[in-house]
Amino acid sequence: MKKFISGVIVGALLFSGVTVFADSVSLIGQKVQGLFTIEKNGKKVDDAIIINGTAYAPVRTVAEATGAKLAVEGKKIIMGEATTGVINEKSLSELTSKRETLVTSIAKIEASIKGNEENNIPFHENLAKELANNGNLGAQNQEAADAYKQQVREDKVKLTELQAQLTEIDAKIAQLGK
Repeated sequence: MKKFISGVIVGALLFSGVTVFADSVSLIGQKVQGLFTIEKNGKKVDDAIIINGTAYAPVRTVAEATGAKLAVEGKKIIMGEATTGVINEKSLSELTSKRETLVTSIAKIEASIKGNEENNIPFHENLAKELANNGNLGAQNQEAADAYKQQVREDKVKLTELQAQLTEIDAKIAQLGK
């Protein structure tokens, strides 16, 4: 009988110990006491919540902001070494080269747009008006003017895309320079 009573007491102690431990670890149902903003270099990265005086932040966002490698294996989140702040000369020169290529492409497209808008389109539209009563020549020149207009529209779309790429590359170059 003594063994039974001591077994019940030990079981009760073990059970109550597990319950207390489970309460201290679980955040489910806990009240969020505050919200902090996580910033890096003056820019907002994400938000962290405060529960029982402890800040809880999204691990992936913080890892990406610090340059640390992150891996998930089963129920483990493994953070690797952060990348160093040393400028990678090769990537900087590659970005600079890409930037120069983009600037050249942008200049060519802008020149093409300007030439078509100022010269080709007006020339063919005027010729189409003059030759309107001269068989197919008026219609052919109007078709040429319309083709140049279409080319200008396509060039403007391409120009917008290239300018966006240039902005991205400039941002990456600035980031490497920090």
